[in-house]
Amino acid sequence: MLSKWKAKVTKKNRSNPRSGSHTADAPAVKPFTRSALASDLTWLPDMMAVGKPPVTAEAYVQAYLADPGEWYWSTILLHDSRESVLKRVLAIVEQARLPDHEKALGQMGAGPLEDMMSDELLDHLQHWLPFTPAMRYALGQVRMSSEPPALQQRLKAMLTR
Repeated sequence: MLSKWKAKVTKKNRSNPRSGSHTADAPAVKPFTRSALASDLTWLPDMMAVGKPPVTAEAYVQAYLADPGEWYWSTILLHDSRESVLKRVLAIVEQARLPDHEKALGQMGAGPLEDMMSDELLDHLQHWLPFTPAMRYALGQVRMSSEPPALQQRLKAMLTR
């Protein structure tokens, strides 16, 4: 059973993400797995809201990797739920390759992954172990010095698997 995604409000992020709730009669879903990303495309950004036609998952990921500065808006926590942003981040990191996509991966780490860093985020990332070099790079860009020591140690342990 998934718990509610709790907002971590920091100086960097003062958004109020929407959180869904799990009810006893709803099936327990693991929405942050590779198969869940492929089968549920509700995480794609609302392109019509920015006056552009809808994009496919593949087109979105490739566009982000090609020009992360142009697509940065789609991975900040101001307008979309944490769940949607995390799914976008995971889809992008899944397709990223080093060294070609260092800029995009750095942006993922220093942006949304850093903003969402918590035990709950690491719980969701368990489904992605062992991490790809791209995921290791992105997580390596997260500034952990302000996080609790236990969280720092947990991420370090995950990165060495």
